[in-house]
Amino acid sequence: MERRTDGRVPRTRLLDRLDRPAALTAIVGLPGTGKTALVDEWARRRAAAGATVTWLDDDLLGGLVAAAGARPGMAGEAVLVVDRGNDLGNDLVDGLVEPDAVAAALARVPQVRLVVCARRPLPLVAAAYRAGLAVTQLTGPELLATPDELAAAWGGRGLAAVHDHTRGWLLPARLMIDAPTAEDGRRAAAEYVRAVALDGLSDVLRAAALRLALADPITSVHLRAAGVSDDLADELRAVAGDGCQSAAVELRPTQPGGAGLRAAAAPAATDPRAAAAEPRGAAADDGGWSMPPVLRDALRAELVATEPEQPAAWHRRYARALLDAGAAGPAVRHARAAEDWPLLAQAWNAAGLSLLTERDDDLAAGFAGLPASVLRGRPDLRLPAAAARILTSYPPGVRTLQALVSAFRADGEQVLRAEEATPGRPSDRQLQLLSIAIVADRMDGRYERAVAGAARLDRELTGRDGDVWPMHRAWALHQSAQALLLSGNGPRAVGAGTQAYAAAHDRAAHPVTAHIAADLALLHAATGATVDARYWLDVYERHAAPARWLEYLVRLPAHLAAAFVAADRLDGETAGAHLERAEDDTGQAELWPFIVAARTQYALSFGDPLLALADADRYAARNPQQPGGLAARIVDRCRAELLLALGELNRVDTLLRAAGPEAAWTRVPLARFHLLRGEPAQAEHVAESAAWEPDTTPRDRIDLLLIKAAAAEALDAGETADRSFARAAALADRAGVLRPYTLLPAEVRDVLARRSGVALDPAVLAARPAYPARAELVTLTERQQAVLQALTRHEDAESISYALVMAPSLVEEQLRSLYAALGASGRDAALLRARRLGLLPR
Repeated sequence: MERRTDGRVPRTRLLDRLDRPAALTAIVGLPGTGKTALVDEWARRRAAAGATVTWLDDDLLGGLVAAAGARPGMAGEAVLVVDRGNDLGNDLVDGLVEPDAVAAALARVPQVRLVVCARRPLPLVAAAYRAGLAVTQLTGPELLATPDELAAAWGGRGLAAVHDHTRGWLLPARLMIDAPTAEDGRRAAAEYVRAVALDGLSDVLRAAALRLALADPITSVHLRAAGVSDDLADELRAVAGDGCQSAAVELRPTQPGGAGLRAAAAPAATDPRAAAAEPRGAAADDGGWSMPPVLRDALRAELVATEPEQPAAWHRRYARALLDAGAAGPAVRHARAAEDWPLLAQAWNAAGLSLLTERDDDLAAGFAGLPASVLRGRPDLRLPAAAARILTSYPPGVRTLQALVSAFRADGEQVLRAEEATPGRPSDRQLQLLSIAIVADRMDGRYERAVAGAARLDRELTGRDGDVWPMHRAWALHQSAQALLLSGNGPRAVGAGTQAYAAAHDRAAHPVTAHIAADLALLHAATGATVDARYWLDVYERHAAPARWLEYLVRLPAHLAAAFVAADRLDGETAGAHLERAEDDTGQAELWPFIVAARTQYALSFGDPLLALADADRYAARNPQQPGGLAARIVDRCRAELLLALGELNRVDTLLRAAGPEAAWTRVPLARFHLLRGEPAQAEHVAESAAWEPDTTPRDRIDLLLIKAAAAEALDAGETADRSFARAAALADRAGVLRPYTLLPAEVRDVLARRSGVALDPAVLAARPAYPARAELVTLTERQQAVLQALTRHEDAESISYALVMAPSLVEEQLRSLYAALGASGRDAALLRARRLGLLPR
């Protein structure tokens, strides 16, 4: 769009609207919105086209009669323009002239078009509709100039800030653009609004505007609290404009009949006949709307100047109304503006978790930078103040959560102890602190204590369905599920997670609900229950929404679950993409063992087992694990599988011996260890005894049945082999997985599949085998082990002979046999090979 040299704003879109045939055109908006200039430009165009244009100052009925008498029965258009309709001598706007009489007179002169500019809605519009006349209306929002229109008139310098402040209100925008500095421009615009625009409002409308200027956005809750009717709200929106509808506020009912607010509002209807079929005003769309900032600032300044005590009182009233409606985010902003510290604490106690998980921007606005004197006098504000500081200063993700937990330990535990010492039913604040304590215990590795805390919180919440934050029970059950999972109790974790989702499932697009579904997907995917995993991934997609600082924690289990599922389908590209998105940049995520497990599964089929082994060691080194805990078991299992893939049976043997025969995780690696070593009888025995144990996961059951089939085939027990292979194939088909077939040597698998009548997917035939067909376990005699140990300290046979008190000839003989066992030709190669096999410490 080209810039206009005369500084006038081109508004072709509005001129086109005025060109539409209509008996009445009503243009309603605040002073300075360019009503007169717009009509003047349009009237000139109509006059150039042959129309007769007359501007009326008073006596509207007389003007209509004169227009009809001047051209009786003649063709051609007559245009009557009434500027400043509120100032007519007959005061048409206030109804001192009967609107129906004007509409009737207008209906008798079809060649006449009446155009009226006014600051307030015109009763004449409804009368014209009743008379069956065509009506065009332009109201406040439509009169506001677009950024492109401002740029076309004045160029692009600084216009974004000007448009944001004025929303395209022309005269204030012009004052800001022409001012020497931005501060001068804002001041000039505000002075104009206070001197001209506010004086043009009726007393009732002005009083409503002063109260509502304290809200941004303005919601149905604000209107009710301020005592503003829908009609009055409609009038304010019509003259002031609501340049942008806001979906930033979400009110939800906390009890039957509670307030509800939808996410977005529909544009206001301009045709009363269409509006008659819909609910009206702010109550109709229930979405937030706002005044132009320049008007809002002027109104606030006016209120402070005339009634300085009123802003705090109204902010307090709004905060309480919003809390009752379940909108804690806007409530804390109003409570902070009122400097009502008890009310601010009440908002945190009632809905702190909601603020943390959904409304961190509101939390920061309400609690950041609280005065030190306030924090000294209100200990219950210290934790939300620390949370606000952390959320604005830490990078998003796990580190933020850990900082919040640290803040709880510093500022929350003493408050919790004091609350617990108070007899009676727990307060909202105590329930809030108990929830955060669950997270703190879990991140400290105190899983049993975290589970106990979650169970206690769930009991305390029973019967409190009217709480401000209805997700509280779901949150508690979710924390319990995560603690159970990380303590190694998968079945109970699934149960608690399923209960958590049942408590939250009616909340769409909520981060807690999405997180619960993602965790359940991971729980099932990690065990090979891919059908259930895919179901929960679909649920996660339905609930997924931007979770701000929690986003990484919410999406991590979903990406890991999707990676497991894709790897089981031999879709390496998809699995790799999800693993990249799940990359743990902090190294501190609680789910890091599952990251290791997913990367291990990928490496066995598509990647490099040696690199995956190094990754597993790196994760284990920077994340402490409880001996025998879930993390240690997962890491040891992954190490065993990767070492088996590398043919390093000695190191696998060391791992399995250290775990002992009672460790459930050793079943599959031990059976495969015997199979690769060429001990089919032992492999079959281990697989047979473990395959149908109650705690065997679906993935392990399929693997064990396939190992048993391969072992039976090696023992020439074809019938047993075929039966075991067929069972494994049926389970794999039911789960929709292909990867287990790649865990057997291809020649053995293909023979078993052919005899069992199983048609293998082409992806299986094209995939590489995860494990070698055979591997060697290097065993050393006691003398060879002694010589090997001595070889680490001495360089020649003579020194070893002296150290071991062994004949030189015997040392030479043992060295030759040692080198042969290790497949090495000299001392250095032998030591390197021994360390790789795990025969020597690294």
